[in-house]
Amino acid sequence: MIVPGSPQPPLIGIEYFDINTFMGQTLGWLKWPTLIGVVFAAVAFIVATYYIVQYTKGFFAERKIPQSWKFILWGIFITAIAEIGEMLGYYEWPNAGMIETNILLLIPHALGGVLIGLGAYFLYKEVTS
Repeated sequence: MIVPGSPQPPLIGIEYFDINTFMGQTLGWLKWPTLIGVVFAAVAFIVATYYIVQYTKGFFAERKIPQSWKFILWGIFITAIAEIGEMLGYYEWPNAGMIETNILLLIPHALGGVLIGLGAYFLYKEVTS
C-alpha cells in the first residue's frame, strides 16, 4: 500500500522517523539490515570525502591546487551532506520535513553535481589547452 504525502509537509520531519518502515513500506525483520546499510553508505561517503581531501592536500603539497580540482572537491564534499538527507528522507517518508528534503537532499545533490561537472569541464580545458 502506498501512503500519499502530506499536502503541507512539516519543517522538520524527524518526528516521523520510523525504523520499521522505509519509503512507506513495512520492513519486518529487514529493518536492522536496512538501517545498517543506509548508515554505512552515509558514513562511507563522508569518510571517503575526508580521505580524498587529505590525498589532494598531500599530492599537491606546496603547489597550488588547480581550480578544476577545487570544484570537484567541493562537489564531493557537498554531495556527502546529501547522504544524510537521503537517510532521513527515506525513513520519514511520506512526511519528510522541508529541511531534510530540500536543504539536506535536493539542494546538495544538485549543487554537488553542478560543481563536479564544472570541475570536470575545467579539468578537460586544462588538459586540452
